[in-house]
Amino acid sequence: MTRLRSAVGNLILLAFGLALPLLLAEGVLRVLARNEPGGKEQVERNTYTEYDPVLGWRKKPGALVRYVRRDYRSEFTINAQGLRGPLRPHEKPPQTVRVLALGDSFLEAFMVSEAETLAAQLEGQLQGRLGCRAEVINGGTVGYSTDQEYLFYRDEGHRYSPDVVILFTYHNDLPFLIRERYYAFPKPRLNFDESPPRVENEPVPAYVPEPISAPGPEAPFQGSHLLEFVKDRIERSSARTYNRLASFGLWEPLRQLPQNEEINLYRVPPFGHLNSVWSAYTWTVESLNRLVERGNAKLIVAYIPSRMEVSDSDYEVTEARYGVDASNFARTAVRDRVAEITEKLGIAFLDLTPVLREHASLLKPVYFATDSHWNARGQAVAAEAAAAFLTQGRSLSCPSR
Repeated sequence: MTRLRSAVGNLILLAFGLALPLLLAEGVLRVLARNEPGGKEQVERNTYTEYDPVLGWRKKPGALVRYVRRDYRSEFTINAQGLRGPLRPHEKPPQTVRVLALGDSFLEAFMVSEAETLAAQLEGQLQGRLGCRAEVINGGTVGYSTDQEYLFYRDEGHRYSPDVVILFTYHNDLPFLIRERYYAFPKPRLNFDESPPRVENEPVPAYVPEPISAPGPEAPFQGSHLLEFVKDRIERSSARTYNRLASFGLWEPLRQLPQNEEINLYRVPPFGHLNSVWSAYTWTVESLNRLVERGNAKLIVAYIPSRMEVSDSDYEVTEARYGVDASNFARTAVRDRVAEITEKLGIAFLDLTPVLREHASLLKPVYFATDSHWNARGQAVAAEAAAAFLTQGRSLSCPSR
């Protein structure tokens, strides 16, 4: 009897010892969930962008930018010329090399501090490597596609007299090249029947936000926050494991999503209806290259890979979410096509995929956990790769005295 009581007591202590940390973890996660900030529904961009009849939108000079998201909190001010970063005169100072970087939100980098942006870190890297004054102008704007980046250079960017222009290309820039809207936001559409191309829908219609009704009270989450936390971590590390566990009834399998045009860009063989997208990209880059060469500068195209192109676990999630596999989906399809186009046009190409894959790990990621952008480490890795490319390839050198 004594032995039985001892065994029962030990079991009770074991159960208590297991239950206590689980209950504590559940409590902590519940508190954190109550303070978790919102997401993209906040449309922060509307607080610091304004209407532009050619570009669709631009950043407001002097605007204060604040983002509060699950993965990050950031705050900075737009300078008097409507760009992120230090205010620089259009006239380039003597004995200075200048780089103009064109891109979308990856380059604007609203999710990190100023010192952590690719532009700021590239500037420091170039000054250290070259031994002379270097300036990097951050021409990135949230939501821009390659056509808007071309138009920005045509009308404003060339005034900075850059020695090198780096065009950063991300896969979701491409489908919008043949559209007059970026989701709800009107944007330009270029007509390539003429050279140089012109904006066919100029003035671009102004964005009119739809009235938003006040949301009702959100129903409180009834499940276990600890279980949700575990599910989230398993999904990020292995979608296959997640779905295997779902087959035992632990939770629902990953919900499949409809295949949009961004995913269709990776299809093999490629869909014929996307030929117009690739033609528009080719013509836009070619037109930009002509303008850059006219300004005695050099154009470089840098490819920004998506998270699933860098992370094997994210690629697993993509396969599960969109119902694709190696028979109909090529992870490198977009990168390969951009490389092919730049080679044909004789434009230098910087593929950031290998260096990001090399530096990415579970403990040291280069992308945010729930946001698709680079974190501060990803910005730093990309900046170092760009600096090495510019200096080792002799694309950039100090002015002769």
